[in-house]
Amino acid sequence: MKGIIDETYREISLEVSVPGFRKGKVPRKVIDSHLSEEYVRSKAISNGLPTLYMMGVQDSGIMPVCDPEINLLDADEEGMVVFEAEVDVKPEVVVEGCRGIVVARPDTEVTGDELQQSLNEACDRFATLEVVEGRPVVEGDFVLFDYKMLAEGVSPEDSSGHDHMTEVGSEGFAEGFDEQLVGGRKGDILDIHVTFPPDHEEKELAGKPATFRTMIKEIKRKVSPELTDDLVRQMSNLETVEELKNDFKERIARAKESAGERQVREEVVRNLVERTDVELSDSMVDDQVRREIEEFAQELEGRGATLDEYLKAMKGTREQLEKSIRESVTGGLKAELVMDAVASTEGIEVSDEDIEEHIRKTAGVSGGDPDKAVEEARKQGRMSAVRAGMRLSRAVDFLIEHSVFEGEEAGEADVDTGGETPVDEPDDEEAVGKEVPGEEGAGDKTAEKEEPEE
Repeated sequence: MKGIIDETYREISLEVSVPGFRKGKVPRKVIDSHLSEEYVRSKAISNGLPTLYMMGVQDSGIMPVCDPEINLLDADEEGMVVFEAEVDVKPEVVVEGCRGIVVARPDTEVTGDELQQSLNEACDRFATLEVVEGRPVVEGDFVLFDYKMLAEGVSPEDSSGHDHMTEVGSEGFAEGFDEQLVGGRKGDILDIHVTFPPDHEEKELAGKPATFRTMIKEIKRKVSPELTDDLVRQMSNLETVEELKNDFKERIARAKESAGERQVREEVVRNLVERTDVELSDSMVDDQVRREIEEFAQELEGRGATLDEYLKAMKGTREQLEKSIRESVTGGLKAELVMDAVASTEGIEVSDEDIEEHIRKTAGVSGGDPDKAVEEARKQGRMSAVRAGMRLSRAVDFLIEHSVFEGEEAGEADVDTGGETPVDEPDDEEAVGKEVPGEEGAGDKTAEKEEPEE
């Protein structure tokens, strides 16, 4: 404790005001005479135990997953202290069957219906609106209307609108509003009942019910133009309908390949987690649940609402919220621990050069300065978090590389050998961060090369 006691005297010297001495220059004997030597020792122990605890953690090699309970056992006059610390540690996870995991082959074929839907959506951007006569509102119509809102605490004079238009089915005006327009006719006056969401931008309306007295003024339908070469030239830098079809087909194929890669990643992780025994301590889960709730509360605060207001609007309790979050957190922590065990079993590591290259690559894609991004990561202490994320992602890549599609036979390299065969480092260096391993990144099982999404 000697160094910690010395530092405590320096801190107190800067804090106290003693006549005749400048701050920072108050001698120890004067501090002892004013505050007592026992007070200084007590403050030093209080300040120093967390540091000594971390030294003990490093010496023992344990990996805590929660804050410790520290019990001071002895503190002699020479500055020596004896204490014990009780803490939950990272559970040991043994994985088996990392190689040869059987997964379903993702569907990456582009169907005619998918292509036609994309073409229709492209044509819709050049659609015109045509007035409808003699029929009621149906899904997809555009309705022009006036309204007066009736809600608790809101003056009707301040809550009316004229000549608003909404596409029925888009929920563009208020949630639950559109569906109540269906069946109405031009000139009808309808009382439409809605409940505003708990995070509504107008705080006085958040979570409250309201009635919109609505008059339908006009009904219009969308009329899309025929797809021709002329229209293709208007909507793109292509020349013909055939060229546009080929372009759209390639885009859809890339999107489906990307979705297929995510599907495979999720499936190999889920398969291995379900077959692996993982015992999570309550403290480990509780700590993560607390963090998730704090982040959610901060997000609500940014929208001008509080967690209590959200729970009241949702007619729920904090216990119910914690229960739903706990289920998600438990699955995520298990997946993370299993992927960490895969990385340890198969000798997967991430070098300092890999981390810097990943940060530079990420910064370059977003238009930032790669060198500055690396420097900022070092200053903010994010290098270890990036390393951990990349290591988990590479573990998922390993599972994919050695997995087998349903109906195929496993090759010699895909037969599980208990981790005796070293693994070549995969190319994918995408970090998974806080997400459950397997939800991000792409393995090379479903595509031979990556292509940028458009």
